[in-house]
Amino acid sequence: MTAHNATLTEAARIVAHLDVIGRVLRQSIWAEVRRLPVRLTPPQVLAMQVLVDNARDGQAPAALSLSQLSERMGLAHSTVSGIVTRLERDGLVRRTTRSDDRRYAHIQITDPVRDWVERDLPALRLQPLATALGQATDDERAAVLRGLTILQRLMEAETSDA
Repeated sequence: MTAHNATLTEAARIVAHLDVIGRVLRQSIWAEVRRLPVRLTPPQVLAMQVLVDNARDGQAPAALSLSQLSERMGLAHSTVSGIVTRLERDGLVRRTTRSDDRRYAHIQITDPVRDWVERDLPALRLQPLATALGQATDDERAAVLRGLTILQRLMEAETSDA
């Protein structure tokens, strides 16, 4: 096996590990979402995630247009419009139209959703990882952190060179 092939094999193994870790973290959030009084579909959760991430981004406006939301979700405008209509009906998002052009709408999460995201979601996202790390030795936790720090540095160097 050539060095290049060995590196690709290692990269595939790392991606597989990251996929499993991501799936475990998402399942934790899904378990909490299923406890909510409102039943959300995966596309609705994706829309909420995009809007929540946008609301947390200090450089982004607090609301997105339907076109921006569609683009970020990678779904058709008409599909996202239906998703937003159902989320709005359930009180999870607010759609406001411009007074000068009612065809142009801004969508944003409602205050109760924003409060939940700021108060409860961070701990929910971290809990599976914290539980796993709680089972590790001090040396294992340090090795995980060291390895991820190195991987991040290498990937950031790669992207800055491109």
